Amino acid sequence: MKRIILFSTPEGKHFDKILDLTFPKELKNKVLAYMPSNGSETKQEYTDLWKSWAKDHDTKFLFIDNSKEDAKEEIKKLLSANILVITGGNTFTLLRNLKRSGLDKAIIDFSKKDNFVINGFSAGALILSPTINICNLPNYDENLVELKDLSGLNLVDYEVFPHYSDELKNVLENYRESTNNIVKEITNDDHILIENE
Repeated sequence: MKRIILFSTPEGKHFDKILDLTFPKELKNKVLAYMPSNGSETKQEYTDLWKSWAKDHDTKFLFIDNSKEDAKEEIKKLLSANILVITGGNTFTLLRNLKRSGLDKAIIDFSKKDNFVINGFSAGALILSPTINICNLPNYDENLVELKDLSGLNLVDYEVFPHYSDELKNVLENYRESTNNIVKEITNDDHILIENE
């Protein structure tokens, strides 16, 4: 089972379904690697929520700090897991941290396992696409880390537009004209499931 779940936010009417997809019963000896977008500077309440969801699903919980430049231990922890959760936050910071630490390559290696779940929401979904260029749109993320290389991990072959609503229709249509990639919108009450047996 190979499964990638892309969504906007870990709440709302669809989230029970996402939790079921994140912790599938057929996946044995579940180990969740939880990777906040900004390393160890995450809010403890979010970490505690994912810890409790892991516990509710009989899953071991590992915290992955992507802000460490020497990330050998973090990479080792990640590759020992079979479920990966990459959170929202500033997409530029997340991608910079991944590239600087080598966790970008480790995530790609993780996706080559026979059995895995990758759960990316908001920034965590964006970095799995071919590029995070969509984050340069007005009122999106600010490139505080001056990241130049906006190429994503390319685990999905299209771009995503998290937090989409009808008010953003013109913004999305204009962006679609500026990219060669397919762009799929994700509302706050929706998700995209990519699955291979």
